[in-house]
Amino acid sequence: MADQFQSYTMGASAGNRATDAPSSHQSHDQRMRSMSLSNLLRNHKHAVFSHDDPHPPRQTHEVAIDDSEDTHELPSRKRRVRAQSTAGTIKGVIRRASLSLKGMVHVHRRPSITAEPSELNNQPVSHARPTSAHHTWNRLRHAAPFRRSRSFYGFNVTDDGLYEQQQNPHMPIPAMGDEPPYIPMNTGAAAKASVALQNEYYTRQAMHTQWLQSSSEDSNDRESGIGIVVTQPFIESGLSDDGSILAQDSNISRVDFIKQLPSELAIHVLACLDAAALAKASVVSRHWNEVVRNQHIWRESCLREMTTTYATSEPVKPGAGLGIPEVVPTNDWKQIYRAKLELAQKWKEGKARPMYLNGHMDSIYCLQFDEYKIISGSRDKTIRIWDMQTLECRLVIGPPEVVNHPMMLEDAEGNPTHYVNFSDSYRASPSMPKVASFDEHHKASILCLQYDEEIMVTGSSDSTCIVYDMRNGYRPIRRLTHHTAAVLDLAFDEKHIVTCSKDISICVWDRATGNLLRQLRGHTGPVNAVQMRGNTIVSCSGDFRVKLWNIDTGRNIREFVGHTKGLACSQFSEDGRYVASAGNDKVIRIWDANTGECVREMRAHENLVRSLHIDSVSGRLVSGSYDTDIKVWDMETGRQLLDFPRWHASWVLSAKSDYRRIVSTGQDPKILIMDFGAEVEGIDMLNSANTGIGGNIF
Repeated sequence: MADQFQSYTMGASAGNRATDAPSSHQSHDQRMRSMSLSNLLRNHKHAVFSHDDPHPPRQTHEVAIDDSEDTHELPSRKRRVRAQSTAGTIKGVIRRASLSLKGMVHVHRRPSITAEPSELNNQPVSHARPTSAHHTWNRLRHAAPFRRSRSFYGFNVTDDGLYEQQQNPHMPIPAMGDEPPYIPMNTGAAAKASVALQNEYYTRQAMHTQWLQSSSEDSNDRESGIGIVVTQPFIESGLSDDGSILAQDSNISRVDFIKQLPSELAIHVLACLDAAALAKASVVSRHWNEVVRNQHIWRESCLREMTTTYATSEPVKPGAGLGIPEVVPTNDWKQIYRAKLELAQKWKEGKARPMYLNGHMDSIYCLQFDEYKIISGSRDKTIRIWDMQTLECRLVIGPPEVVNHPMMLEDAEGNPTHYVNFSDSYRASPSMPKVASFDEHHKASILCLQYDEEIMVTGSSDSTCIVYDMRNGYRPIRRLTHHTAAVLDLAFDEKHIVTCSKDISICVWDRATGNLLRQLRGHTGPVNAVQMRGNTIVSCSGDFRVKLWNIDTGRNIREFVGHTKGLACSQFSEDGRYVASAGNDKVIRIWDANTGECVREMRAHENLVRSLHIDSVSGRLVSGSYDTDIKVWDMETGRQLLDFPRWHASWVLSAKSDYRRIVSTGQDPKILIMDFGAEVEGIDMLNSANTGIGGNIF
């Protein structure tokens, strides 16, 4: 090893003398025409020869290629070139070793010698890593956290060969040009590692997606997306569990589109939101708040969100007495919307204020009500009309011996017999109603009644029905007589009046003339309830059967079988899709009217279910029972929503509901009003005009 080191040292001394002779012009030309072997020696182990090889190649001049430059003019140059081809190579090895020792040996840099790639590929490949000249660089490379392709100074030194890599000409990458760069002599491995890392960084950046930039030709195309400049790649954002945005790109342009849109279009856009979204939009900015105040926005949102129904043929019509007022310019639709939402919450929580109307002297069998009045029929042979707003009794209709009785209006102590009391037994709204007796009147209990804007029809235990004129002070128009026993229930539409009786028959009457059109027979027990939808009648009987009839032909078209005891009540949904029935087996069944299938069964009460009412708008089913309970059910799921146990002192005989209230009657002579909207601010704004069903009867 000492002899080898001495021979390398002697060669280095000779190389110094040979190098000092050429002029600066020759050194410049030679640098421009060749590539230094130092680049190859500083490369990966696939260099021309390995530093670990104990026998370096002797014919190093085969690697150096002399150009077509004439050298006969400089005979001394030939000798110097040959000296460089032998001893210069050994000297280069030592010089590179000295550079790795942090500049301990400072020598002048040799001019580069250009090498042909074809000849470089023919050289033997050694897989041993350099241990001297690149020892520091190797340690830096091994300590780095990345492993990339081994590419340095523009050469790919994989097993496929050494070829110069083609780089993007628009990217000024150091050491990647047409010629090797000039590197200061005193730099070491750290500088080389920095350059290599920078080269690789720019190479990776070139592989990223190039984002489109708008050109001047696109600037006038305002109708398309051309001209939108993306200044930065999209930063993907996500939502946390609470819905907050985790990351956003701050460079994205945020445009107040509501402010830029025409006011009519902005109002139309915001009208597509519901109440919760509008509440959030109102706090975005002052301008948004001003736009959201527009009544058109709240009206359209309210009519869209609050007029959907469960089982009706069409959405709720404004002004129909179903909780949506008429569309008039003076309405505050924001407050109407708020009242509707608060009322729905009261129903959900079951928070209702109970009120009891007193005045009847015996059991109350039937009732019907709307937003402005209640009409009730009793075993005391009277019909009474109550003001829903003031809770006062306005009119009593009955036989003369009844309505003219001294105890009709005042009790023995002189107190009014008509009043309302709340749960605390406090008497309020005492009233002295008018009394009326007509030649046509019932002589027995009023068992059923129904009214619309024009007429009211009542059925009695005297086996007759009376038709009254609603617009002429409830004066009787005619009496319907054909049944041979008590009329238990009735229903009518624009053309027909249908009645059912204890005589196990159903009669169909002409509404306009009162003529009997046909009598339907098929039940084997008292027909306790009837209802109409279109040309179809549903009836239930004590024979456990629910039947559907065609009103035009009188034929029985379907029969629902499943109940195990006599039936007391049945109901049709407004669209005619569902039939609900219940009776003495304490079970409520919901049937598909088209197929006859029982779609739902609810074990409802502890005693006979006497009354059913379907609210086709909300999908609520209200039941009343002899167990004194009133319950509310979900038609869709059959789930019990509310229970009001023992709010009556005795049997519940009738229970009906609308969007705001449940009104029921029982064996005790009181009318129970459960008002879910009593504590809702602005609840009266939901009322329709006082010209609806029955007109202004007072």
